[in-house]
Amino acid sequence: MLALRYRPQVFSDLVGQDAIARTLQNAIGKGRIWNAFLFAGPRGVGKTSTARILAKALNCRATDGPNPEPCGDCHSCREIAGGYSRDVPEIDGASHSGVANAREIIETAHYAPARDRFRIFLVDEVHMLSREAFNALLKTLEEPPPHVKFLFATTEIHKIPDTILSRCQEFEFRTVAPRVIAARLREIADDQQVEVGDDALHQVARVGQGSLRDALSAFDQVIGAVDGPITAEAVSDILGVPDVALCRRVAAAIGEADRGAVFEVVRELVDGGRDLRHFVLLLTHYLRDVIVARAVPKKPELLEWVGEREHLAGLANTFSDEDLLRSLDVLTQAEQGLRWSPEPRFHLEMALLKLVEMPRLAAFEDLVARLDKPPTPASPRKPPSRSTPRRSSSRSAGSRKRRAPGETARSRKRRTPSEAAPSLEVEPPPVVREYQKAFGGSIVSTRRSGAPAEPANG
Repeated sequence: MLALRYRPQVFSDLVGQDAIARTLQNAIGKGRIWNAFLFAGPRGVGKTSTARILAKALNCRATDGPNPEPCGDCHSCREIAGGYSRDVPEIDGASHSGVANAREIIETAHYAPARDRFRIFLVDEVHMLSREAFNALLKTLEEPPPHVKFLFATTEIHKIPDTILSRCQEFEFRTVAPRVIAARLREIADDQQVEVGDDALHQVARVGQGSLRDALSAFDQVIGAVDGPITAEAVSDILGVPDVALCRRVAAAIGEADRGAVFEVVRELVDGGRDLRHFVLLLTHYLRDVIVARAVPKKPELLEWVGEREHLAGLANTFSDEDLLRSLDVLTQAEQGLRWSPEPRFHLEMALLKLVEMPRLAAFEDLVARLDKPPTPASPRKPPSRSTPRRSSSRSAGSRKRRAPGETARSRKRRTPSEAAPSLEVEPPPVVREYQKAFGGSIVSTRRSGAPAEPANG
């Protein structure tokens, strides 16, 4: 399999971990070698491979001391690479997690190596050790014999006690960028004489999600399934992942407000058995490239889909910055909701419809700013002239206000403003009329203009 055939054998073969390789080589060259190393990071990024390379560098017989560039030809290098060296035992932490296994390591550490320079204990998945096993290793780990080294590898560093971490030199492995994985896949494809397009390699690299080993496994599966040139469509069919063409269609449908195209794409995804969450992630990365094409059009190296440069430039002119940022927020919420939604198809359709309607909506900050504007003051009333006769205080019987049945003057005075004043329709500002036109409804006032506000305590 490709993951084993192309496993790194020297520090220069490590992909995406240049800083770690350089640090280890410089430490070996200067003779500053710790007694315990801890390699932590996600799966498939080279932790165990780096531990084997370091073990070969410490025990390589091509030089009198540790060799920053192990030869790979001596007995020690070959045995360590094969995993059957007597002086470099590889221990699986998941199956050797008890205190008895830790006690066996401690007893073996007191004996000198059979042939090599150092006795090196390589413990994979060290976080699986029990608390008692960790406590048993503390003394030996802090003050080991001069000929003993410990190499630990883990994917869950948070499960390792701080007492162990303080006695190790930690190296954090990073996920490998899709572009770097695609470049490595191109080298392997050329070596295997496999005809494959760049878009197909980038699609396989994205399937790995930062793990070179996962990408190599997927690439191995594609090579075995395809007769002839490998295309992006073939990768999509074999691995069950959406194609970038679907992302392009959805982005164009959002820009053109085409609701029918959105439902058609979702139907194709469901009928083809595609992973909807993976499609949402791809669409998120695609819209991210639209933002990059809009913000820095002269730097195509920042794009994840370099081959989509022309399409991205065309889409960048149809979206505003606010629409793109809000679209990414909607997609992020949709990806989280798809994990637990009982109806993933409907959940995705509603999220894409929100993106289609996004350009019609005004920004919330603009709405608040427009609603908070103070109203235009009305022109002051002119005082009545002295020549105007004063109205009589007496009212005619017809002009007097009628009382409700059973109402007295005292009860009428106790009525609250909301009871005394009927609801009145008010003319909403233009921004509210736009929302009323789209969603219906009206704004009603519960008191007359100029009436005093009801006190907070009722």
